[in-house]
Amino acid sequence: MRLRIWIAILIFFILIVIFVLFRPQTINKKAERIFIKDTLEVAEFCDLLHEKNILKNSFDFRSAATLTGLRHVKPGSYRIQPNENLVQLIRQFHGSRQTPLNLIIGNERVRIRTIEQFAAKMHRFNYTLADSAQWTTFLQADDSLRNLGLNHYNVLTRMMPLSYEIYWTESPRQVLQVLNRSWDRFWDSTKKQKAKQIGLEPTEVSILASIVEEETQHAPDRGLIASTYLNRLRIGMRLQADPTAKYASGDLSAKRVTVVHLRHQSPYNTYLVNGLPPGPICLPSIASLEAVLNAPQTDYLYFVASHRFDGTSVFARDYSEHLKNAKRYQDELTRRNIR
Repeated sequence: MRLRIWIAILIFFILIVIFVLFRPQTINKKAERIFIKDTLEVAEFCDLLHEKNILKNSFDFRSAATLTGLRHVKPGSYRIQPNENLVQLIRQFHGSRQTPLNLIIGNERVRIRTIEQFAAKMHRFNYTLADSAQWTTFLQADDSLRNLGLNHYNVLTRMMPLSYEIYWTESPRQVLQVLNRSWDRFWDSTKKQKAKQIGLEPTEVSILASIVEEETQHAPDRGLIASTYLNRLRIGMRLQADPTAKYASGDLSAKRVTVVHLRHQSPYNTYLVNGLPPGPICLPSIASLEAVLNAPQTDYLYFVASHRFDGTSVFARDYSEHLKNAKRYQDELTRRNIR
């Protein structure tokens, strides 16, 4: 008789434990992401969940944590779903199972052109524990980038406009390695062969694509602009790309390129230096990369924005023809009082 009573008590106790372990403990109405910068004691973590109105009963969580040996919650980004039970919660934090973040490059309202702007994006949207200063320091340190064959000039070529899965506590080096793996996947044997045929390395394709990106938003002209620049590179003619002169001078909003822009001393100013600049002048789109790789064969050496201001460009084979096109455009700038 006593044995049956003890068995019944044991079963009752087990049922209570199961009920407590598997009943919903989180009261948030929608998924909540929490960021933990420093290792927290379980009690501190419970206080945090209460502040965010996530946890129903801190006593149950602390008891379960004690029973399972969970003493601390490690830094990371964790996503807590509504109606999670103790088993789910303990499993997630016992194993420090962070929820990855979705880093999207190419969705910026303002085009990224510099290391500092990329670092600011990573910090502003809380993609990583590292702040903007840490990101900037890392991306400007050639010693940190050398093992990937990069330097502070061309590192932004790896920030391709794609979606990446990263973890909040990953260092800038680890995140860059994630980005570089996507770069390697993009540059398959077919694309590498196309780059070789036009006489460029993949990083150089990205640099030229950034100039094409800045030259036009009119998709049909991208390939022709790329072809024009490739023709110039092939014959040893300077690119003389207006966007590089504006980038070099820091006057990115200029509507009219002047002598001040053209004479600004910088390795990015292709009016003064031969070949490509040492790095991209923005993060180019996939469309601009493809435009360079698939540029049509032309004999164009010049182009200028159309005087119609419809977003198109006018191409020319010889300089005299180009001067006529350029004068029409400049005259229209003057007529519209654009300085």
